[in-house]
Amino acid sequence: MLQYGKFNRLVITRRTDNGFYLAENGDASLEEVLLPKKYITPDMQEGSEVNVFLYKDSEDRPVATTQEPLVQVGEAAYLLVKDVNRVGAFLDWGLEKDLFLPFREQGERVEPDRYYLVYVFFDFASKRIAATTNINKFIKNRDVELKPNDEVDLLITYENEVGVRVIINNKHWGILFKNEIFSKIEKGSHVKGYIKKIREDGKIDVALQKQGIAAARDIGTVVLEKLVENNGRLELSDDSPPELVHEVLGISKKNFKKAVGMLYKAGKIELHDNLITLAKKK
Repeated sequence: MLQYGKFNRLVITRRTDNGFYLAENGDASLEEVLLPKKYITPDMQEGSEVNVFLYKDSEDRPVATTQEPLVQVGEAAYLLVKDVNRVGAFLDWGLEKDLFLPFREQGERVEPDRYYLVYVFFDFASKRIAATTNINKFIKNRDVELKPNDEVDLLITYENEVGVRVIINNKHWGILFKNEIFSKIEKGSHVKGYIKKIREDGKIDVALQKQGIAAARDIGTVVLEKLVENNGRLELSDDSPPELVHEVLGISKKNFKKAVGMLYKAGKIELHDNLITLAKKK
């Protein structure tokens, strides 16, 4: 079954003056979709498999493209409003046809030339791809199949009094606490993160680094590599300010202390006043 609003791997079934027609498994008896001539490359021929994004053109006809949109169905993103008319708003999502944001899907009226956080979905009633600013219709902290230290994708949204709200894997809300952010993160950007804690009330804490022993092992490697780069010396200690630790190593003070403790017990480093050195070989 063709998935509109997503990438599909389809096979070229036939050539026409307008372009190639594609179908699943090359079966022309199934629904076919046109790949316009302007997207055809010299290596494409009948029987070739191609990876294309499917949507509907301005006349509601199925169409394929090799262009990559800024967001797909089932994903959230900050998109620019290009126009607003009597039926709704139209967003720039990187394709020739703009993405429709109906008035009924606007929590508050949007304005042209501004970015808004939206979720893209397939409207089965109208058979169209659409956007909504009512994010909580789709982003919920139910049926969470995550555990601490799972690596996840984080979409940076807005800042509140305790930290930065993020969307985890386009499915759940999470919080990244202010005191654990040591580098600049841009609203609307995607960053790699880790599950820190899933609370009884369903709230999810996330971090930009692994936690616990797993983090210490990984960060221990970072510390050792930095020591080698600096001729076996680092002017850091338990008393070093968190800002200095992050500037030198790019990690938090908490994880730095865990890594140093692990490396010291393993006999890989020696500790001095405001100084760490590689252990002397015996």
